[in-house]
Parts: sequence; structure tokens; C-alpha cells
Amino acid sequence: MNAPLYLRIPLSLIDYVDDVDAFQGLSPQQVAVLQRDYTPEEVDGIVDALRWASDHPDFDFASMIPGSSSSNAQMRGFLAKLLHSLEAAGLASKD
Repeated sequence: MNAPLYLRIPLSLIDYVDDVDAFQGLSPQQVAVLQRDYTPEEVDGIVDALRWASDHPDFDFASMIPGSSSSNAQMRGFLAKLLHSLEAAGLASKD
């Protein structure tokens, strides 16, 4: 699995969040859109990449989104909240 490749998908969502620190995760409607826009295999790849991100907190996430105003720590927290959202929706079992 190429985690950094799949990380680009969820990291691109950060541009649509007004306040990254206040972000609580995806709504059920947003999860449904994710499922509509991506194949089950792609969703699995996203979930695997989010798990990889949680296991590699020192990775330079900010390098994947040049010009982003979010810090690496904010991106790491954002990704963790995305994973939690997908777990809550039943798309990712908690390991």
C-alpha cells in the first residue's frame, strides 16, 4: 500500500475546513459523499493510509500540501479525526 498516495485524498479535505482546530470529524452526510465518490477499494486505501498516519506521527504531512496554512500537528490531528469518523460510520474497524 502506498500510504502517502492515499493520504493526499483526506489531506486535500483540509482546505475545506474553516477552523482545523475546531474540526470534529466528518458528518454522516460527508461520509456518504466519500462512499459515493470513491470505490470501496479506494475507501479501504484511505482508511489504511489514515491508520498508517496514526502510526507515524513524525511523518512530514505538511510536505504533502505545499502552501497550506495548517501545521504538521494540525494535519496529524485532522487525519486522526477523519479516521475516527470512518470508524464511527463502520467503514473502519478499530484495531
